[in-house]
Amino acid sequence: MKKLLIVTIVLFAGTVFAQETEVPTVVKAKFQELYPKAEEVNWDVEGSNFEVSFESEEDVDISLLFDGNGNILETETEVEKKDLPAAVKESLEKDFSDWEITELAKIVSDGKTIYEAELEKGEKQIDAILSPDGKLVKKTSKETKHQKNKLMQKKKKRKPK
Repeated sequence: MKKLLIVTIVLFAGTVFAQETEVPTVVKAKFQELYPKAEEVNWDVEGSNFEVSFESEEDVDISLLFDGNGNILETETEVEKKDLPAAVKESLEKDFSDWEITELAKIVSDGKTIYEAELEKGEKQIDAILSPDGKLVKKTSKETKHQKNKLMQKKKKRKPK
């Protein structure tokens, strides 16, 4: 049992170390320069880019997408409904009045700003992307954990024994 625990710890540590070493020093340095007091920092590799998710010193969840040279490609910042542009608030209230807002974010990419609302109604979850003037740019459905579990159960039942 002790050997299994030790092997698990070593593998986990090796995985964490491997993920840490994949982010170029220039990218980490740029992040540290911009957010020296960031907490709960998590890095992910997205193709040739690097995403860091963290909590700012103001307790705001932020995600940044960097290229390999340390340039910011996209910023996603958690926002509260009261901080949305009036047109975005009005669209959400009009078009999604029977949906619960679970998360709101302001996304800036290539100098353009959009707003993302994660919404839930019963078993359904959607993401609504809105322009600053409140126009719906995109709406996508998301599977809930319950829906994924039901799908997995159906697949298991179909497998021949």
